[in-house]
Amino acid sequence: MKQVIDFLQFWQDWHGTGRFLSVLGVSLGAMALLVVVLLRWLQRAAARTATRIDDDIVAALRWPARLGVVLGGLILAVRDLDERDLPRSVEDGLAGLIVALVLVSFTMAASRVTVILLEYNMRRSGSEQQVTTLTATMIRLLWAIPGVLVLLRMMDVTLAPALTALGVGGLAVSLALKDTLANVFSGFYISMAGNIHKGDYIKLDSGQEGYVEDVKWRITTLRTLQNNLVVIPNSKLSEALVTNYSHPEKRMALPIQLGVDYSADIARVERVALEEVQAAAPLEGLLLDPAPVVRFHPGFGDSSLDLTLVVHVEEFAKQFAVQDELRRRLLLRFRAEGIGIPFPIRTLDLAPGSLKRALEG
Repeated sequence: MKQVIDFLQFWQDWHGTGRFLSVLGVSLGAMALLVVVLLRWLQRAAARTATRIDDDIVAALRWPARLGVVLGGLILAVRDLDERDLPRSVEDGLAGLIVALVLVSFTMAASRVTVILLEYNMRRSGSEQQVTTLTATMIRLLWAIPGVLVLLRMMDVTLAPALTALGVGGLAVSLALKDTLANVFSGFYISMAGNIHKGDYIKLDSGQEGYVEDVKWRITTLRTLQNNLVVIPNSKLSEALVTNYSHPEKRMALPIQLGVDYSADIARVERVALEEVQAAAPLEGLLLDPAPVVRFHPGFGDSSLDLTLVVHVEEFAKQFAVQDELRRRLLLRFRAEGIGIPFPIRTLDLAPGSLKRALEG
């Protein structure tokens, strides 16, 4: 009899918890199934459109949707509770968790959609700017701040003492973090100025060069042609003299120096060089518009007539393969045409008898 009484007492104490967990489990399963079906339907609908922005938005909403599953399950389970099922403190904790999930899912969804819309507008404007890691982080912070303030307000946390402490300690913090803050604001300026973009090939006055991989909150990373990574503090980059080989356009002029004998016919050399450029036209990266030209520059050399063949290439990295191919073709063609490529020549003017006296001495 005592065992039956103990079991009934145990069941009475844990009936609310068991019921809550049961309703929570069923609700989570039903909400998960509903969200999966809804996301698949949205994904198919987005795939039928001509633009990519709706596909990106659906993909960005996957994680907020998973938080929404937990949120919906908690709401249904809490609504099913009676006041006597669980202690008041537990119900208050569950209510706080629901509010936190609402804020997190909303801010996550809003920040992701904002980043996608910003990228879409940048592509449509033709500015070739891209959303860097620093810009995306700033957008997330801007969306998170209202959510944190609302959460603190609901928790009856007073911000006045914290703001007072920040005002008193702000000077010390700014002095301690001056280098970090300088890098943060420099990175934000670099991202917003529009002179350097992700994917651009740049060269600093200190000699470092490469493709811009990303602009982060403290550093900017470059990927060199040797596939190495160069890490540059944002404050250093903002103060450096930078040559951007990708702007205002990626196409660039490529000068190739030619040296021929003084006895060579310049018109013939020009014709041969342009013919070889036309023959190499299928080469990747080589452009025929603008048309290639040959200029008699720099002109009269010490032992050769120096000309410059100017062609255009698609981008900076394509110039090396184009130079290699054109130089090989020009060397073979000059040999076939009998156009000489002279060696350096020096003429020595010696006083009469000086060489004989030097040898006898």
